[in-house]
Amino acid sequence: MKTHHLLLLTVMAFSSQLFAADNQNYDPSTARAYEAYLLTFVWPDKDTSEQVDYQQILSSTSLPRYAEPAVGDSTSSAANIAQLSVPFDSFKAKIAPHAQVLVNKKWTLIFKNRGDSVNETFHSPKLINGYPELTGQIAIKYGRYLESNIQYKHYLFKALPSLQNDTSTANSLESQQQNEQVQDEQTAIKPTFVLNIEQKNKTASKKLNYIDHPIIGTLIYFEPIDLEDAIQQVALEKLTPTYGDAQIIPDQAGELTPNNNIEPQATSSQQ
Repeated sequence: MKTHHLLLLTVMAFSSQLFAADNQNYDPSTARAYEAYLLTFVWPDKDTSEQVDYQQILSSTSLPRYAEPAVGDSTSSAANIAQLSVPFDSFKAKIAPHAQVLVNKKWTLIFKNRGDSVNETFHSPKLINGYPELTGQIAIKYGRYLESNIQYKHYLFKALPSLQNDTSTANSLESQQQNEQVQDEQTAIKPTFVLNIEQKNKTASKKLNYIDHPIIGTLIYFEPIDLEDAIQQVALEKLTPTYGDAQIIPDQAGELTPNNNIEPQATSSQQ
C-alpha cells in the first residue's frame, strides 16, 4: 500500500509540471475537450448474410507486428491511475457473449480551435505471433459536429493455397525454391488475407452511434469534459503508455511500413 501511495505522489508531481506547461497552450474560450470511446467487434459468421471478399496479402514483410507486453505492463498502478475508467464496459459485457470484441478504447481529445483534428492509431490487444487481428486509425475533427473517419484492417490467419507444380518445370531449381518458400510461409503464423474498411460518421456529443458493416460492428461515443481535467489526463497518459502503444518489431529488412500491395474490395455500410 505504501508503494502505491509513493507512486501516486510521484505521478502527481510530474503531471503537475506537465499540466502547468500544457495549460499555457490552450485558450479556454476556443479550446474544447472530449473523451472518445470506441468499441469494435466482429459479427459471427452465422449473423453475416452479405458476402465480403478479403484480399490475399502479397507480401507479409510490411505487416505491423508488435512486441508482447512485459508481465505487469497492462495492470501497473501507474497505468491504472492514467486510465481511471475502462470504456464501454457495460456494452462489452453484453456484446462479448454473442460477438468477439476486438477493440475497447478511450482517448482524451483536446481541440485548440474549431476545425482542428486529432489522429489516433490502435490495434486489437490479442497477438498471434506478434500480429494483431485488427489494426486501425481514427481521425476526429471538431466542427459543428464531431466528424470521425475510421480506417480498419481486419486480418485472417488462413493457410495459403498450395502451389501446383508445372510438369515442365517441376524438376527445376527455381520451382523447388518456390515450393520451399511457400511451405515456409504456410508454417509461419502470420496474416494471409486482409479486409480494408473505411467508415465515416458525424455526431453530436453525448449520442451513442452504431456504425454498421457486415463483418465489423462499431460503437462510438464522445463525452465533453472540463479542459483542465483533460490537460491533466493527457499529462498522465504521456507518463504511462499503455499496451496499445507497444513498439512495432522490425522485420528482417529492419523496417515495417503499411502494406501497399493490397486494394480494398469490400463496401462498408456507413452511418
